[in-house]
Amino acid sequence: MDISLQLSIKFINELIKIVSPALVKHMERTAIVAMELCDYLDLSKEQQKNVYIAALLHDIGELIDIRTREYGDFHSNNELHQRYTYNMLNGLDIFEQTKAIVYTRRAGYEDKHQQEKAILSFCDRFEYDLRLYPENLASCSEDICNGFAERYSDYPAEFYDFLNTVSQREYFWFRLQTDNIPRVVNVISPIKVIHLDIDDFQQICTLIARIVDTHSGFTAAHSMTVGLVARELAYYSGMTSYDQQRIEIAGYLHDIGKLYVPINLLEKKSALSRKEYSMLKEHSYKTAEILSVVAELGEIAAWAANHHERLDGSGYPYHLNRIYLDIPSRIVAVADFFTALTEVRPYRGPLSIQDALDIMDKAVEDGSIDGEIVALLHQHKEAFYTIVNQAREGGRALVRDVASIP
Repeated sequence: MDISLQLSIKFINELIKIVSPALVKHMERTAIVAMELCDYLDLSKEQQKNVYIAALLHDIGELIDIRTREYGDFHSNNELHQRYTYNMLNGLDIFEQTKAIVYTRRAGYEDKHQQEKAILSFCDRFEYDLRLYPENLASCSEDICNGFAERYSDYPAEFYDFLNTVSQREYFWFRLQTDNIPRVVNVISPIKVIHLDIDDFQQICTLIARIVDTHSGFTAAHSMTVGLVARELAYYSGMTSYDQQRIEIAGYLHDIGKLYVPINLLEKKSALSRKEYSMLKEHSYKTAEILSVVAELGEIAAWAANHHERLDGSGYPYHLNRIYLDIPSRIVAVADFFTALTEVRPYRGPLSIQDALDIMDKAVEDGSIDGEIVALLHQHKEAFYTIVNQAREGGRALVRDVASIP
């Protein structure tokens, strides 16, 4: 697998845009300001890369509690959402520098990323202040820069010199007010030549799974668990390490279509109406639609999107049967079914491993899921019990352990 880092970050932002277009616009415009400031300060290519990625991801922690307030009400609890962002990036080597930069609240920015942290903080505030002005930013550029300098005086002197200079650069303001901000973000990108191998891309997909899992309080670790269970099933099926990894990625991506499903539907405690159930079922179609734009995924896209298809053709959305469902698709479907049964749902508590397996055995008898794969769950019940519990605990930690961040 060979996929660009630029495309991967863009894909993440496209997913976030489904939930909050305003949040993505804020992060993208922050990146535009940041790249202009980096150029003015003549930062190294490595610093520019780190600042660019940090700017495009710095507020993803907002997704954890964005449903409790109006979209666009960023910075309502700046310290808390920075800690959430830190947690969402934590443990992912590819985002190690990003994680260090986005947590800007350490007094005096006293660490090796001092300059990058100051740049991100400055540009984040600057973009936030742009909403105080009319859409035609270029017509009041000097007022914007002077007003910002009056309100905030705690940044290095060269940052204010930058404001004086950029106030006269029309293209800068046109970029910020264009209707096609993603194009600008791509044009100014310092990471277009960076390509990822499958190990790096798996970490990208881990972040995507965390983003999807924050969408509902009842799915705090669902995508992560499905990915881990699917990989374990692939291992016990005798698949190569490479295919195990690809199946794990499919598990991480299988529910991205649920970002389109209204929260009140995902968290409804009573029975769904026929219309509501139809809306819910659309998520697997949306998963296929979203993943189709990433050609580099190849078979992974189908494995992810087929998770509600069944061997007897009773599944959805395409009613594929065993002829069209390969082993990886069957594994992801079983992993999703098993994980869902062992999780809390709005209408019931989690089932025990044995109760979940009893239900799955009945599905095997009915001919809807693969009996050989379900047999692996039985044979290695304790291993899967550990995976489910550890993944669930990890999902809870995303929002619970923010106080422990240094």
